[in-house]
Amino acid sequence: IGRSFIDFVHPRDRNTFASQITNGLAIPKIVNAQSPNNSVSTMVCRIRRYRGLTSGFGVKDRVVGFMPFLLKLTFKNINDEEGKVIYLVLQATPFFSAFKIPNELVMKATPFVIRHAANGHIEYVDPESIPYLGYLPQDLVDKDALLLYHIEDLPYLRQVYDTIVKEGGLPQSKSYRMLTQNGDYIRLETEWSSFINPWSKKLEFVIGKHRVLEGPANPDVFHAADADTKTPKIPEEEKNKAQMIRETIVRTMNEALTKPAEVAKLQMSKRCQDLASFIESLMEEAPKAEDELRLEIQDADHSYYERDSVMLGGISPHHDYYDSKSSTETPLS
Repeated sequence: IGRSFIDFVHPRDRNTFASQITNGLAIPKIVNAQSPNNSVSTMVCRIRRYRGLTSGFGVKDRVVGFMPFLLKLTFKNINDEEGKVIYLVLQATPFFSAFKIPNELVMKATPFVIRHAANGHIEYVDPESIPYLGYLPQDLVDKDALLLYHIEDLPYLRQVYDTIVKEGGLPQSKSYRMLTQNGDYIRLETEWSSFINPWSKKLEFVIGKHRVLEGPANPDVFHAADADTKTPKIPEEEKNKAQMIRETIVRTMNEALTKPAEVAKLQMSKRCQDLASFIESLMEEAPKAEDELRLEIQDADHSYYERDSVMLGGISPHHDYYDSKSSTETPLS
C-alpha cells in the first residue's frame, strides 16, 4: 500500500503499460453509459513476485522473479471529499505454463495466431500463445518470425513459404519446432493463410494459426533462459546456411505472386469494367439542356455552399459567383 504500481511492473513492460494508460485516458468517456466499465482495455505484463522474508536479512540476495498477468484496466470517476478523482482499477489474472512435464504430448491445445509481414517481422501475436510460448506479445512484435523456427526445420519451412506464395495458403503443415521463451522448443502444426494487396499484387502478410502437439524439454516456459543452458552451440557453417534460407524465404515473399495475384488481378479488372459500363450508362442519360441542370435561385445572396448545392452542373467548386454560368456548360466528365 502506498507504493507506485509501476515499481512492480517489469522494466521491459513499462512502456507498454504507460501507453495503455495514456490511451485509456485519451478515449472520451461515455458519461451516461449503462455499464460502469465503459472503457476496459486489456494488456499483458510481468509483475514482480514478493520475495519472502523467511531468509532473514538475505532478502536482497534472491533473484527478483516476475510473473506474467493479463491486466484489465478500467478508469473510474469516484467522488471523494476533495471532489472528483479518476482512479485506475486493475484486475490481474496470472498466466501459467501450459505444460506440467517435459516433452508433454498435448491433446487439446488452444490454437493461437501469429501474423507477420512479408519482411518476416511479426505484427500481431495472439495472447492465447502466452502459456505455450512463454513470450508476451510485446516481446515478439517487430522481431523476425523466421528466427523462432528451429534451424533444422528451415528447409521444410522454405517449401511451406513457397506454397503460401504460389497458392495463397496451406491448409495444414507437417509438424515443426518453434522456440519458447526458456530457450527450448515446442512442436506444432500450422494452418497458413496470407493477404495479397489487390493493387500492388504483392503479399502483405502471412497468418499462421498454430496448434501445439508437444511441449518443451523444460515445461516451465516462463523460466528465464540462462546463457549456458540455452541451445547447444551451432557451428558457424550451419548458422550461415540457416541465414541464407531465411533470406531466400523473405525474397520469395517479396517477389511477384502467381495464382492469388492473378485472381486479385481478374477481380480488379472486372471491377474496373463494371465501373466503366456504369459511367457510360450515366453519360448516355446525361441531361443536355442547361435549364435542367439549374434549379431556380430566388436569392442572389446565397452563400457559396448553398449556391454550389443547387447548381448541379457547377462542377468546379472554385468558380466565382459570376463565373457560375460558364461552369454549367462544362461537359460531364
